[in-house]
Amino acid sequence: MAGLPITAEGFADAADRVAGFRGRPVVVKLGGSAMEDPAATHACLRSVVTLSRFGVGIVLVHGGGKPIDRAMAAAGLTPRKVAGRRYTDDATLGIVVRVLLDEINAKIVRELRDLGGVAETGPDLEGEPLRLPGTDGRPIDLGRVGTVTRVPTPALEQATAAGRVPVIPSLARDGAGEWLNVNADTAASAVAGALKADKAVFLTDTPGVLRDRADPDSLLPHLTEQECRALIASGVIDGGMVPKVEACFEALAAGARSALILDGRVPYSLLDVFLKDTFSGTEITR
Repeated sequence: MAGLPITAEGFADAADRVAGFRGRPVVVKLGGSAMEDPAATHACLRSVVTLSRFGVGIVLVHGGGKPIDRAMAAAGLTPRKVAGRRYTDDATLGIVVRVLLDEINAKIVRELRDLGGVAETGPDLEGEPLRLPGTDGRPIDLGRVGTVTRVPTPALEQATAAGRVPVIPSLARDGAGEWLNVNADTAASAVAGALKADKAVFLTDTPGVLRDRADPDSLLPHLTEQECRALIASGVIDGGMVPKVEACFEALAAGARSALILDGRVPYSLLDVFLKDTFSGTEITR
């Protein structure tokens, strides 16, 4: 395949910019919706391999909501929501683990290796069952849904220092070694915080935070957490964007330096962050 034209000076400038991030950990959350376009996913994974070659320590965390929904439908199971969250019983958990580990994770690792990267399934996160407070004072039971209590930071640091890319599914082991189903944004936030990541990047199916959802040109490229909370209170940030922004808050509170919401459907949107002063997405800082 013929390469795109690039000047020697342009290449040197790009190499200098990317190399400036060497040794600064980056956590990338690849969402189920953003993974629906094979071409965009391929470009994202190629970007990961490129950054890794320049010494940028990348950890990939992925979910798989839509493939899980399709697998449940094929098995004749209907998703059940409790307090707005997916209830995970044993049958559902079996499908979640199979889809995330045996299908999506294995495919991502294989494609990264095919692209010349050194990738591996990441070490297990540790967790405990998630219990939400109920209106009657009693906790809401979500079944085998969990929250992350420990991230294997040393193992991840050793892997990225050696040029490997750990790929972590949104699962955690409880105290008995059994799996828990974890929200992918929550898992990525926990990993980013534990690593004190330079960037926590959430690849989604939206262009970022928009002042007017009907106008893509109203993108807000840089926001502080305080500004985001004001936009939530005023209703500018609403609907499905709220949990995405709250995931950024979690990453920042846990120790990440910045959090970005990028459109994972746009090829090379991830690499753009490292090559340009301006990029398509929203960066959120404290």
